[in-house]
Amino acid sequence: MTPPDSGSVTVRDEPTAHALLDPRTPRILGAFWDAPRSVSDAARHLGMPLDHLLYRVRRLETLGLLHAPTRQPRQGRPIKLYRTTASAYFVPFEVTRHDTLETYLAAAERDVIHLVQRNVTRALRAAGDHWGLRIARGPDGHIHTKLARQADQDWTMTDDGPALLSFVYPTLHLDDPDAKALQAELLSVFSRYAARTGARPYLCQMVLCPVTDPLS
Repeated sequence: MTPPDSGSVTVRDEPTAHALLDPRTPRILGAFWDAPRSVSDAARHLGMPLDHLLYRVRRLETLGLLHAPTRQPRQGRPIKLYRTTASAYFVPFEVTRHDTLETYLAAAERDVIHLVQRNVTRALRAAGDHWGLRIARGPDGHIHTKLARQADQDWTMTDDGPALLSFVYPTLHLDDPDAKALQAELLSVFSRYAARTGARPYLCQMVLCPVTDPLS
């Protein structure tokens, strides 16, 4: 890896690239990003078994993504305090083993997609049975396809429905300035809620992309 003066790192080897494409890696690195931290403290923070995290930390240290610049004194062997080796990492497409950018993105997002599908399914099952697809015209005049329990109600938006959204809306028609404004507004809303520390974890996935290859 080649670290520029900015404190960022561009990955140049395939093993490190694919470690960073694993969605578990950024979560682990995040525990060591801002300050040196012991593995036991990080395990408590992440809610992970100590042995499991220690194995991954050692692997990330071997790859050059973590290092232990300081030690915490104690009786016997001092405790290693780990920290990330950079303030940002960049994984170029050409470093990976994928033949096309599309397969690269598919691999990078595969585990996340499975995570979303698994948790949406569990949320639906916890709410009851008799699920299906509701296809109807929305308040905006467009046809919406959503998961529902009956034809005459958008159940997820009722007071007793879960805080659950999972849909793709491929018919937005925006000028470029409006699209950029929407991008900024979505990120602003997300940042406001991401700063909160509620009791229950939630998944949040957003995609905004120009459509040049529509559904046929």
